[in-house]
Amino acid sequence: WSPEMLTEDIDVSWKLQLRSWDIRFEPRALVWILMPETLIGLWKQRLRWAMGGIQTLGKYFPLFFVWRCRRMWPVYLEFLISVMWAYLMSAAVILWGLGALGVNLPRWLWVDTLLPGFNGLLIGVTCMCQIGLSLLFDSRYDHKLSRVYSWMIWYPVAYWVLNTATTIWAVPKTMMRKRGSRGRWTSPDRGAHMPGAQAAAPKAEA
Repeated sequence: WSPEMLTEDIDVSWKLQLRSWDIRFEPRALVWILMPETLIGLWKQRLRWAMGGIQTLGKYFPLFFVWRCRRMWPVYLEFLISVMWAYLMSAAVILWGLGALGVNLPRWLWVDTLLPGFNGLLIGVTCMCQIGLSLLFDSRYDHKLSRVYSWMIWYPVAYWVLNTATTIWAVPKTMMRKRGSRGRWTSPDRGAHMPGAQAAAPKAEA
């Protein structure tokens, strides 16, 4: 364990894979977790995740130059590109806003609209197909899941907006973080205060 990491699961999984261990997906595994129930709680959780991702990028940057670590290069690149994507998307929103306010921008900086075109439609259809398959697979555990399918088109929109915002804020916040400080965090908003939540939560035994 690395005590300075804010997302220890990413750090541990990368360490294992860099030492030639395999981490595989088990579709039959069942897990139980309490999730944030307020926007503030969700923001804090995703900001910590984003900061942990930035920490991981910085910590494992040298693996880009080690041939024996080549199987992790695609994972690292995907992580890095997602951070770059967040900043490019925010730049597009700012440029669109400046154009809407009448600022005279060079043509190569002009953003006509934020509405999705054909590419956005294709991504949306692909996302709905993926979510549909997920609900189908999980229906054996909860047959009521299909009721929420019509609302799922908004999930990627909310997810991308939240991830973009937390990533943009996480980069400078992580860079200003004191080197070597312990990765401590609290989760006050995990539903444990709700009636019946304590009874439903698994109890640790001594």
